[in-house]
Amino acid sequence: MFTAFKTEEKNNCCTPQPKGKVECPSCHEKAKGVLGKTLQHLLKDDAKAKLSCFDGFYYCKTATCKVVYFRNNEILTQDDVKVVVGLKEGAEPATVCYCFGWSKEKIKAELEAAGKTTVLEDIKAKMQNPGCSCEILNPSGGCCLGDVSKAIKEIQEIV
Repeated sequence: MFTAFKTEEKNNCCTPQPKGKVECPSCHEKAKGVLGKTLQHLLKDDAKAKLSCFDGFYYCKTATCKVVYFRNNEILTQDDVKVVVGLKEGAEPATVCYCFGWSKEKIKAELEAAGKTTVLEDIKAKMQNPGCSCEILNPSGGCCLGDVSKAIKEIQEIV
């Protein structure tokens, strides 16, 4: 079980987490800024080596877009990320909670077997003990609860 994690800090040579939203250069949907430590933890070594720093990137959550992160003319895709970006179309597993291992597949199996899911209760309880690390484990760099709630609704419609 994940309890604590330390990352090596690369020199902060760029700007901190970008404020506001910026249009993705591929799908043109608005994307939110992500912390440099998120990329530092989730990018593959060869992708990291190509960057001067990890700050100033945005996360594109559009399911059909191939872009995961972008900054100016720099684009990073699933091929550059260590984990499967569960919110992207065709992702398997379609992870929605990276801290505690919840995927759309696991939620669907629970709904089919029990007629309900305990995913939100489970995550909220575990957020208290041992705690979560969304900033470095979730590709979005943020809390998963909104994405989990959305996934539950989508799955309930088809189950």
